[in-house]
Amino acid sequence: MMKTYYISTLLVVASMYMFQAMAQTQSHKKMVESAFEQWRLGTGTPFDLLAEDATWTILGPTKSAKTYNLADFRELVVVPFNKRLVTPLKPKVHNIYQAGDEVIILFEAEAKLVNGSVYRNSYAWFFTMQNGQIINVRAVLDLNAYDEVMAIDI
Repeated sequence: MMKTYYISTLLVVASMYMFQAMAQTQSHKKMVESAFEQWRLGTGTPFDLLAEDATWTILGPTKSAKTYNLADFRELVVVPFNKRLVTPLKPKVHNIYQAGDEVIILFEAEAKLVNGSVYRNSYAWFFTMQNGQIINVRAVLDLNAYDEVMAIDI
């Protein structure tokens, strides 16, 4: 009788843990969906979800492809890129998926540049989430288009 009680208790606790993990994963996806919608509207950004010790890896074949800590990513990528924009980068999300603690965002974005042309790119961002924050990003994009923007003299 006591053995059955322990097994039943163990099953209940395991079920609660699995439900909590599934609910947290769902809330991570919803947080990212909300952040991208705020970014689209110009009222927020998914960068607000980054943990202070987050890493951001740009994948690809050019010199821009590397792993950054958050401070370097902001200083070496975000700030110089944004200085070359006349309008904010505006995303158009195609889909957001989740797989465990990973949230995957497929989107396109565009902005007008200081040289009068338009920047357009397609992205796949892979967010590793933990406790409501992004702790790791792997970003796939057309690095040639990105590098052209970064080559603009300002």
